[in-house]
Amino acid sequence: MKYFLFLFAVLTLVGCNTNTSETYKDLALLDKSEMVIEDKKDYTYYYDSIATDEYKIKFGVNELKKEEFELVISMELLNDSYFVSPNAKRDFKGKFTIQTDESSDITFIGDIDEIPRSIEEYDLHPFVRGKVNWVREDTKYYLKVKRNSKEDFTVSSNLQFVIEPKCTLEEIPLFIRNQGGYLKFEVRGC
Repeated sequence: MKYFLFLFAVLTLVGCNTNTSETYKDLALLDKSEMVIEDKKDYTYYYDSIATDEYKIKFGVNELKKEEFELVISMELLNDSYFVSPNAKRDFKGKFTIQTDESSDITFIGDIDEIPRSIEEYDLHPFVRGKVNWVREDTKYYLKVKRNSKEDFTVSSNLQFVIEPKCTLEEIPLFIRNQGGYLKFEVRGC
């Protein structure tokens, strides 16, 4: 009987060690590029995107609570590009703005939130000569809306800003669309 118990214990230990070492061996073979990282803080559903040499933009919707949502614009800047923040105190023609057609289907709640928030700086350029909030890093914009209708609807809007140093006015036509009970934020055909 002692012999059988001893044999059982040895086989159990060998079996456990084999499985454990194989698991560690498999983990050790994973490259960092193969690992999946989830950011559970960002529950945004991105519906559309646009890309140029100066920037990449993703458009999405984040559901806050019943009938309240955030329209999300994720700006990734490329090749040292920058633009004027919607938080700039002075009136710039090329300031980052969203213009939306009037509609009873949605109500905008508050101003646009910028994360991270741009910092005001003094610019000596002849067209600026003063304080301005330049956005020089990847930034997300959140605009809260309340959905007033459960029926399907479409509201037209436009995103507008001047991308620097290229100095071009960027106008991106957008739709805020409620379709089948889902609120979507997407680029419309030019």
